[in-house]
Amino acid sequence: MAVHWFPSPRGAREGLRFLALAALTAATACSNSSAPTPTPTRTPSASARASTTITVTEKEYSLALSPAQATSGTVTFVVDNAGTVAHSLAIAGPGVSNAHTSTIPPGGRARLTVALRPGSYELWCPIAKHKELGMDTHLQVRGNGSASPTPGSAAASATKH
Repeated sequence: MAVHWFPSPRGAREGLRFLALAALTAATACSNSSAPTPTPTRTPSASARASTTITVTEKEYSLALSPAQATSGTVTFVVDNAGTVAHSLAIAGPGVSNAHTSTIPPGGRARLTVALRPGSYELWCPIAKHKELGMDTHLQVRGNGSASPTPGSAAASATKH
């Protein structure tokens, strides 16, 4: 069965014209004749620049850094406890005095992110007498020519693999 919306072919043409005119009016009302605004390009700030990641492997009773050097700025230490007892990592140097991870269980991993200035930093395991047993090393940080990071800022987290 055929259903006719318009009683004659002329009415159908007029109905189609009306629909076309309504669609054109709606499209014109929603358009914007101005050119799109370009997205501004930004230069990265000092805090957005690439950071350094250093892997620290801890075991009875040593610390190994890879790489064993850094440039000033944000440095993330990824600390792997490859030993059979719990360890931790502490760091002190120019502008950094109380940065450390929580206790890391055997097979565990922790992250410690610190803003470092040029200079010499001591890294050690602060648990019991681990430092005296050899879990102590130094990291030399060289300048990078940019503004100095905020001294003493640090963040740490620990997880089990």
